[in-house]
Amino acid sequence: MSSVWQKEDSSWADPSLLVGLPMAVRAALMLNVPKIIDSAYPKLSLSAEEICKHVPTTREHTPKSENLEKILDWLCCNGIFSLIIEEGDDGSKAKRYAHSPKSRCLSRDHTADMLLMYTSPELTRVWPHAHEIVLSPDVSPFEIVTGKNMYTYLAVDAPQVQKLYVRGLNATAIPSLSLLEKYDETFKALKGRVVDVGGQEGTMCAGLVAKYPHLQFVNFDQPEVVRGAPQIPGVEHVGGSFKESVPEGNLLIMKFCLLNWDDETCIGILTNCRKALPVAEGGKMLILERLDRSTEATDAHNEVARTGSLWSNFHGTVLLSGARTRTVEQFRRLALAAGFSQLEFVNHCPGFDLLEASLSPSGHSQ
Repeated sequence: MSSVWQKEDSSWADPSLLVGLPMAVRAALMLNVPKIIDSAYPKLSLSAEEICKHVPTTREHTPKSENLEKILDWLCCNGIFSLIIEEGDDGSKAKRYAHSPKSRCLSRDHTADMLLMYTSPELTRVWPHAHEIVLSPDVSPFEIVTGKNMYTYLAVDAPQVQKLYVRGLNATAIPSLSLLEKYDETFKALKGRVVDVGGQEGTMCAGLVAKYPHLQFVNFDQPEVVRGAPQIPGVEHVGGSFKESVPEGNLLIMKFCLLNWDDETCIGILTNCRKALPVAEGGKMLILERLDRSTEATDAHNEVARTGSLWSNFHGTVLLSGARTRTVEQFRRLALAAGFSQLEFVNHCPGFDLLEASLSPSGHSQ
């Protein structure tokens, strides 16, 4: 009995180990370490001294390489970056740092943006109140701390963090496009307008209009978001709230929106989407979300999807009251309550699930 207890307890010998990793990753990003290692090519590794020569700073004193080593050694211990020990002829040892598969992801702007957002002071001050999702479920810890809904707070009080959020979500459009390849013939045959509901700055529309230039595309999001969106030929940016109305279209797309709202709000959003589709000929809405996989066993096949689902379910509730992942059947009930005829699961790729909500030509649910 005692030996089992010792084995289990040893992994918790220093609880601080659970806290430091995200902030060490943030430190590496703030110092631009991933891209500095990238830019050293054809060199594959750098010493801390070499990295410090390229660290962006306006400070008068030189960056301290000894302290950078402390950050990178801890990250390497956790598989983020690789540590290479070089031995000299005199027996001395020198440390060099290279990318690992995990750290290479940090070179992607959208991954870095999302990590910087989640570790920003504006969001980290919320986490000590995470237990309130159990004790005060009607209000999110974010609202308890800031007194505002997360979207309102970011837009008004933390625009720089909102930019990180928008840029991070923009990049999720790229893998999303691969899921939509199943609808290639649908897009080719379609006439009229495609509306990306909650499309951020229009990255999804940009990818689609390049492939289907015969269609008109509308990128619909909050006014403060589309105000900073780049001009994209063939794409119209429209500001508004999907809780009030949605621009009319022959096909609607929505990505990572419904998981942020409670059931009642989701039904209202989906009702507005259904009203935006043509009644006489029916219509389709393609929904990209993360499904609830909490009751699935974790294996090599679904590890990435299940981890993402569980994290979304937890952190979403901390940031937004009522946020949750849902099963296909739960999404189906919402869609039917909003007046759609049916909702079906279509396809999956790591981090994304594609659902299709459709109307019968009569425009009424069956």
